[in-house]
Amino acid sequence: MRLAVHPGGSVVVTAPERVSEIVVARFVEKNLAWIESAVVRMRDRKALPVRGRNAYLKYKEEARRRISARVQDWCNAYGFSHGRIAIKDTTSLWGSCSRRGNLNFSYKLIFLPEELQEYVVVHEVCHLQEPNHSRAFWGLVERTLPNYRRLRSDLQKYLLR
Repeated sequence: MRLAVHPGGSVVVTAPERVSEIVVARFVEKNLAWIESAVVRMRDRKALPVRGRNAYLKYKEEARRRISARVQDWCNAYGFSHGRIAIKDTTSLWGSCSRRGNLNFSYKLIFLPEELQEYVVVHEVCHLQEPNHSRAFWGLVERTLPNYRRLRSDLQKYLLR
């Protein structure tokens, strides 16, 4: 048997056909504490409208075009330069910056609200100057996005998976 809690807090129990409802009910009761905590955790989460390899292949180049333009705009504004930009089908990070100045972004970024897309791009561009999450790094982010704390919190509501 399997339990899952989806974005929005809906609970799904999957069991083989041969398992009785009583056994399923006991399974749910036994896992009630986990279910309740997962529902609280997932209640405010939002799923993106895309997933899988076909979606990645379909939207990869659009994401590259849109994200690359924003990276270049912010690099110009900050006076930074970057290496290559890669668009990936990630499951845990919206973006990353390598020590060599290469930037990686999830193609799913283009399905977020625009202000959250901007936050991720600015965040990664600032890593070109500050490759950590020090005060200096957050100062760079705040220079452009004074509301970055709210944006960061809002971003955590979206699931990459």
